[in-house]
Amino acid sequence: MLRVIDSSPDMLAACRKHCADRNLNPVLHQGCVENLDIPGKFSAIAVSFGSFMLLEKRTAAVSALQAFARHLEPEGRIFIDLELPIEDFKTENIVKQLPLIDCPDGSIILLQSTSRIDWLNQLNTTVIRYEKWKEGKLVATELQNFPLHWFGRDEFIICLRENGYQEITLCANYTDGLEPSSYKDTLCFSAVLA
Repeated sequence: MLRVIDSSPDMLAACRKHCADRNLNPVLHQGCVENLDIPGKFSAIAVSFGSFMLLEKRTAAVSALQAFARHLEPEGRIFIDLELPIEDFKTENIVKQLPLIDCPDGSIILLQSTSRIDWLNQLNTTVIRYEKWKEGKLVATELQNFPLHWFGRDEFIICLRENGYQEITLCANYTDGLEPSSYKDTLCFSAVLA
């Protein structure tokens, strides 16, 4: 049985709708992966699209790996992908205007973003400003902090080993056997619980 966990009720609602549109019925849980506590053991746990990087502190990342271990069957496998936020490194403290979004109600959304890098803690925080305009008037504004905690390749392999994982494999861009060769590659890790 497929289970999905997310800390955001809005993301879970979107997941529920998309699954219903496809006649899928996963079990949805609201919570944080660093203190994952749901019934059952699983043969695999996947954290996709760089979501693991949303764990802002190293301690939270380690707690998540330990929580996954508690929820894996013997020989259970984890899949985690990571990226390096290189484009944000290049544009730190520069405000970027993103493409307009046309909404079904005739309004538009303007987006601006800027990034701040904490090099010592390997944390990139992007601040996104949303402005909703309708009929030439500003009707809503929202700010979002979007932290991404990055790992180096070898650093994450060591972190996996230190937390009881073995048979660690790494490929690039979701392609088995493809070695990472560029900082632009998505690093796709797989590991078995020892």
